[in-house]
Amino acid sequence: MTDTADEQDRLLRVPRRDLERARRDPETWPDLAFVAEHTDEGRVIDRNKATRSGVLWALQYDRHPQDLQLLRFLLQQEATFYQEAVPWGLASDLTLAGFLVAEHRQLEDLWLHWTVKNISMDTAMGYHLYHLLTGGITAAVEAVRASAHADRGRILGDIALNHHTDAAVEEWLKKQRELFPAAPADESLKSWAHHAASLGEREASRLFLTEWAVGEPRTEDTLNTLQFHLDQLGYHTEAVAVQREVIEVSDGAWTVASAFNLLTLARLQRRADDASSAWRTLEEIQNIMPPDKQGLRAGLWRHFVKECFLVAPLAPDDSTVRRWLAVSDELLEGIPRLWMDGVLDAAVAAVEQIGDPQTLHRYRTLRQAAARESGQEVSQVSRCTASGSTTS
Repeated sequence: MTDTADEQDRLLRVPRRDLERARRDPETWPDLAFVAEHTDEGRVIDRNKATRSGVLWALQYDRHPQDLQLLRFLLQQEATFYQEAVPWGLASDLTLAGFLVAEHRQLEDLWLHWTVKNISMDTAMGYHLYHLLTGGITAAVEAVRASAHADRGRILGDIALNHHTDAAVEEWLKKQRELFPAAPADESLKSWAHHAASLGEREASRLFLTEWAVGEPRTEDTLNTLQFHLDQLGYHTEAVAVQREVIEVSDGAWTVASAFNLLTLARLQRRADDASSAWRTLEEIQNIMPPDKQGLRAGLWRHFVKECFLVAPLAPDDSTVRRWLAVSDELLEGIPRLWMDGVLDAAVAAVEQIGDPQTLHRYRTLRQAAARESGQEVSQVSRCTASGSTTS
């Protein structure tokens, strides 16, 4: 197995080269800027994301005062990326860029940090207010009070809300330095796995992640992390093996969580092109599913039957396909709120593949009825909300 230290050095070569290029010539910075590309699925991706992430990563390990303008540029580009392409969530790409700017403690960067914080609900909750305050709380308050910014009152209110102190800001900075260490050797292998994945280095990411797991207790949390990332990297067969271990170490008593663990196994088996094993797992789940399909169990039933419809068209022969679809169809009966969790979309897609016009018409009719039910439910909730507002 390739030594992880050698892989770390190899992965940093290109980011370090790109960083030195950016330091030498600011006219190359547009190569690090957000550039939108639209996929066939309608998603927005950033053409320069990997290169920009690599430069930020290299800057984490090589910090200089003269890099502040570059860091500001990179943070602004990360903010634009989130505004244009990330409707929810907050990852270390944005928080690393924010920390590297905040570490310079320049009061004027308060407004850039405020822009980042207000991108979405997730950034509002996760991008800490202390990014704005590393230049000193008193100075920050004075600067905001003297400004004509539209959010002046909000910022002052946020600062005053919890009686923040400069000591608390210093403690936060200390924790951020631990989270984003300045030496590559101090970075966790789990973080290295994420870096490698962002650079498109699948095998290196797998190496770091499996080495990280070796040093961790084989708990359900550790195994879930390992399974998820192996699956994301495309190592579906290995993810199946890890998920079997998850099931072994989890509580043996039946719970919704244990059923979802088995569902995850079936999904991974399907993604690993092992439809027969996936169906056997689904049969195992069927044997332990609660008979009541209503109430809190309805969601579990929808996810279970959806997976049945996803696996059925992958059966090894036509007769097995039709038999599995017949079972799936029978299991669908009695499940409420079929407009949720994509179960009818999976059913329609499965029948489209086998070319059964009669069944396809029935599922499309069911889907139309479910859509009407969804609309009626939303309208009812809206009316109740409006009525409550009027009453109050």
